[in-house]
This record gives sequence, C-alpha cells and structure tokens, in this order.
Amino acid sequence: MKFNDLFGGLVFLTLSAFVAAASWNLPNPSEQPLGPSAFPLILSGLLALCAAILAVNGARVVERGPLLARADWARNGGALLRLLLVPGAVIFYIYGAEPLGFLLTAASILAVLFLVGGVRLWHALALAVAAAFVMHSLFYLGLGVQLPWGPLEPFRW
Repeated sequence: MKFNDLFGGLVFLTLSAFVAAASWNLPNPSEQPLGPSAFPLILSGLLALCAAILAVNGARVVERGPLLARADWARNGGALLRLLLVPGAVIFYIYGAEPLGFLLTAASILAVLFLVGGVRLWHALALAVAAAFVMHSLFYLGLGVQLPWGPLEPFRW
C-alpha cells in the first residue's frame, strides 16, 4: 500500500500528542528545573514539527494522487507471502524458541526465508545453520545472553 504523506503526518502528529500527554506529569523527585519529562517533551515537540511538515507536504500533492493506493508489489501474491513471512517468523520464534531451542528455531526460520528468497536448497540449509551458529556464538559466548537450548541441552558448551 502507498499512503500519502498527509496520512503519515497525521499519524505521527497523533503519536507525538500521546507521547507529550504521557510524559507531561512524570514525577520530578529531585525538583530540578529539567526533570524526567523534559527529554520526552522535547522529542514529542520535534516529532510534531516533522509530522506537521510531512502532513503539509502531503496535503499539497493530494490533487495529483489518491490518499491510499495499492503499490505494484502488493498485486503480486508471492511478494505478499514474503512480506507476511517476516512477522510469521517472529511469531514462530516467540513460540518455538523455548521448546526447540535457539539454534533449531533460528536455523529453521533462516532456511525458510532463504528458500522463499530463491536460494538453492543446500546453500540455504548451510547458510541457515552457519548463521544460527554465528548468532548463537555472538550472543551466548560473546555477550553472555542465556539462550534456550531445547533438545540440544545435552550438547551445551
């Protein structure tokens, strides 16, 4: 979908209002002039300014096109499938990481994404396993993040 900038500007303007409202009454235990609400209020003001500019620019071009149009890629079923695979992969990781472990879950997700992306089967499997091991090593060994092992628990290093 293609959205006109007017739509995006109005969405971000609303978001900036929510941020400002949420941060307006943050408690200031130290009674300093710039308390905890100062930074979020400054950011929401800057966001509102950018959103207003975006909305004004979008309103200027409304005559040339619709507010909402379907992009060329959205008409292709394969592209829509690839788009939906990304949130599907995240949901699969959320529910599959504990029972399957990080290595099996990550390798499965990457293999599916590589195969849908057009990588040959053996290359996809090798890349998925190698990338899962590299990510596991970076997080588990390098950063000390405790990742789930699942059925590979006996092989923990």
